[in-house]
Amino acid sequence: MPFSQIKSRISNTQLGLWKVEEDELFFLERVKLYENEWIRLNRISHPQKRLEWLSSRLCLKELIKITDTTRVESLNNASGKPYLSNSNFHISYSHSGNYSTAIASQCNEVGVDIEYLGRKRNLRTRFLFMNEPELAWFDQVNTFEAFLLLWSSKETLYKILGEGHAFKDNIFLQPSGYVIGSEGVIPAVIKKDNQIAHYDVHYLVHEEFVLTYAINPHRRPSGSSPRIKSLVST
Repeated sequence: MPFSQIKSRISNTQLGLWKVEEDELFFLERVKLYENEWIRLNRISHPQKRLEWLSSRLCLKELIKITDTTRVESLNNASGKPYLSNSNFHISYSHSGNYSTAIASQCNEVGVDIEYLGRKRNLRTRFLFMNEPELAWFDQVNTFEAFLLLWSSKETLYKILGEGHAFKDNIFLQPSGYVIGSEGVIPAVIKKDNQIAHYDVHYLVHEEFVLTYAINPHRRPSGSSPRIKSLVST
């Protein structure tokens, strides 16, 4: 399936999707890889994982129209976050099963995650990443899509927040409901080091996957005010 652009519900943010139906050669002929990228690809031995990795890069290339005439490498910083050389875009990508996705913004840090519904998960792991209010909501809904929606939302936020943030203890989601084929927003509160910060996680629940994405609203151009409050009384 060729690249398809998804209408992002966040301004100045682009979102794309690729359903993987091609072989590895298809992607190798269309993704220009540089030295470090070849090294990373060669570390992946599983054929399906290689397809996922390559398709996410081609999805990003199509999303922001990277040409082969400019050297634009996909790199990672010290905390593991991806970035592009010779580009002003903040980026994130994800892949799961037969799907890959990418997000890009020139204004804010971004995060995206996709979870394929055809991949089995152990629902008992919910106790490892859901806090009490989230568990209560999940017990009422009690569907596999709801499980993936909560996991994916936290994964998306973690990609923005970085290391040192625990899914269960620092990221608090406030889900209200969803239906298959729906789009919506899950408010989130990040609590860490006596501070709180508010985020919105946008989601799409498809019949084959769950997709979530978000931006960091607290690192805007000069002149805007972040929504960060101290938990310590002054």
